[in-house]
Amino acid sequence: MATNTLTAQHEEHHDGGHHEPPAKVYGRQKMAMWLFIGGDIITMSAMLFTYLYLRGLNTQNHWMSMVGLPVDKVHTYSYYENLSDIPTQHLIHVAPMSPSFNWLVTGVVVVSALIFWAAERNLRKTKNRAAFTWSAVLATLIIVVAAVLSIVQLRHLPQIFVAKNDSHTLSYTAYSSSMMVIIGSALVHFILLAYLGLAMVIRSARGVLTGEKWHHAGLVRLFWVWVAVSGVIVSAITTTVNVH
Repeated sequence: MATNTLTAQHEEHHDGGHHEPPAKVYGRQKMAMWLFIGGDIITMSAMLFTYLYLRGLNTQNHWMSMVGLPVDKVHTYSYYENLSDIPTQHLIHVAPMSPSFNWLVTGVVVVSALIFWAAERNLRKTKNRAAFTWSAVLATLIIVVAAVLSIVQLRHLPQIFVAKNDSHTLSYTAYSSSMMVIIGSALVHFILLAYLGLAMVIRSARGVLTGEKWHHAGLVRLFWVWVAVSGVIVSAITTTVNVH
């Protein structure tokens, strides 16, 4: 009897005096994830509000226009900077980002989210850890592709060379600046998803993530699906409300 009492006291001290069921812990973690997503929704709404506000206000016609000189493969920043006599600057109209390329990135993210969602659901139903591992690998690789495509998008943002007195700078229109923030934010999310996907792959391969212990995969699935849904919303707005 004394031995059992000591054992019970040792176990109570080891787990902090309580042991919650996994379902209860998952419920609390799920609520935390929803709060995190809620904060992300506020951030996304702020970026879209800024985008629409600048589009509607169009201060000094700088939404898609700016006085300067074009910067492209031929007339680069260094080309103008090294000129002894800079040409007369004129009003430049930039074109919106490619809608098809924008939707391509969004489609890639949606596919990765669907793959991970299906993998997490099958893990809970079939307990097939190996299948989940390979599906998580595929979803992670696809989200890495989305990150690379986002970097390509950022590199294609139109720049304008502006010379004022002795100051030579590269400038962006209000549209380009807004898209830079939106695409940059998406890139950060893709990098985070790649990290989480890799973590799920490692945990599954090591046997930490199983058909009985799938809760962490469920949390990652929530965030992954949210990123895909937010991508659709952002693409729908930025590819329609962008005309000069």
